[in-house]
This record gives sequence, structure tokens and C-alpha cells, in this order.
Amino acid sequence: MSTRRFSRRAAALAAAIGAAATLITACGSDVPAPLRVGTDGTPEMQVAAQIYAGALARTGVRVDVGGRASADRRLLDEAAQGDVDLFPAFTGDLLTALMPGPDAVSSEDVEEAVNRALPQGVTIGDPAAVNDRRQLILAQTVSDADHLTDLAQCGAVPPGLPLVSTGEVTAEEKQAFSVCRFGAITERLTSQQVVDRVRGGQALGTLTGLEAATALAGRDDVTALRSAESGPMAQDLVPVFRASLIGKPQMKALSRVAGELTTADLAELAARVERGADPAAVANEWIGTHGV
Repeated sequence: MSTRRFSRRAAALAAAIGAAATLITACGSDVPAPLRVGTDGTPEMQVAAQIYAGALARTGVRVDVGGRASADRRLLDEAAQGDVDLFPAFTGDLLTALMPGPDAVSSEDVEEAVNRALPQGVTIGDPAAVNDRRQLILAQTVSDADHLTDLAQCGAVPPGLPLVSTGEVTAEEKQAFSVCRFGAITERLTSQQVVDRVRGGQALGTLTGLEAATALAGRDDVTALRSAESGPMAQDLVPVFRASLIGKPQMKALSRVAGELTTADLAELAARVERGADPAAVANEWIGTHGV
């Protein structure tokens, strides 16, 4: 961990200890105020919010997961104003919400930039092993033919192959994938449609990290090209919280989540929520299974 990250988290912990009374009383009463957990309303963030909430509840604090969905920018404002105490987010989305035109790419650079830009009194916890960064996928035969192992090598792919995507390809992503010299872009396909068009070697594709965790699981005909230092901005899952309300036991609980939750886990849990499962029940099952 960098000195800057350590210093910020040490300061956050000191603030938490100094303000521990906030967790003991609320509005002058003896009833502990619940920690208010927010979410942007997507299936993955509903599950992540419930996982963080469940882990915190095991430390003995009351937790309330809000039902109203808000975008990251609004959640940041609500945290700064004291209306939300914690919410899950991806670091790249946070940085984009915090400042125009950020140029950080790697996980560490994005995290440090987020830390510098967060409102006073708001900080982030340890990132989980969950990365939703958009990836370039291609047929395994194409990758094998040119011994490709990194996105930076994508220039070896024949130029002009169409690019198919599950979502809108942003200007930043087009630039990040430009080394592949792709042709026409087709957007808003399903993950399965992207894989079907890519596997024959006649197209390149893009999937988010969560989409890839599901769509590429167990396949040997399609692969992803990734790069730690180039490509789209990192998107690591972190808890964003008001530092004064998170004490040492709660910090440990959040760190345990970070040490256990993976991209494949969150993709599978979010898929269950999309199919109609209750986010709290899904999260509690995961917590019980992983001993968080």
C-alpha cells in the first residue's frame, strides 16, 4: 500500500475513534443511530450494499440499507452532507463523478486520484477483488496465432475487424482499444451475442469485468486481453463511507469483505438478483458461506 493511501486511512481511523460517540447516541438519545447504506440500484450494487451492511451488522452496529437508488455523484453529495453513511462504488466511476476528464488508468493511480478528490470527511476502504473494467475479447484462435497476452499487443490483430459491445463504447474506451485498429462498432448487444460474434474470429468484442466473469466462464474458444497499465480506467469495487462513523471493528469487517469478494462472486450474485432473488437474502447467504 502506498504511503499516501496508508496516511489517509490512518487519519480516517483516528477520526473514527475520536468520534466513536456518534455510534453510541443519536439525536441526544441512548438509541444507536443506524448506519445508512446507499446504492445506485443496479443488481451488483444492491448485493454489494447488502454484503457490506451484513458484515457491519456483525460488529454490533445497526444498519439500514436505503431503498431509494441514487447515482454516484448524488451519493457522494449525500455522504458529504451526512445523509448517507456508506455506499459501494467502482473506483473509475467515482473518479469520473468527482472530476472531469481524469487520466488515471491503473488501479493504484485511480484509487489515489479518488482519495485526493473525495469530499472532506469521506474516504474509501480497501478494494475487493472485484474489477468491472471493460475488457477486449477475441477468439482464442486469433490470440494463439499471434501469441497475444496483453492488450498492448492487439495491433497484431488484422485491422478493420468490427467491434461489438454490450454497452455504449465511450470515447475513453475507443481510445484505449484503438491499438486494435477495429472497424465499425455495434453496441448494446447481450453478452451472449457478443461472444457468438467473436468466437469465429471475425469480430472483436468488449465486455465489462462482471459480464466477462459469467460469459467466458468455462469457455476455451474466447479469451480476454487485459493490461494493468493501459486500456480503460480501472473499476475496482470499494466501500465509500463517512470516516467519523466507521470504527476499528467496522474497518476490519470491511477489510474481510475485500479479502473474500471476487468478480466471479459478485457476477453470480447479481445474476440471481436480476432473476428475482432478494438482494439481502443472497448477500446473507454469501456472508455465511465465506465467514465474513
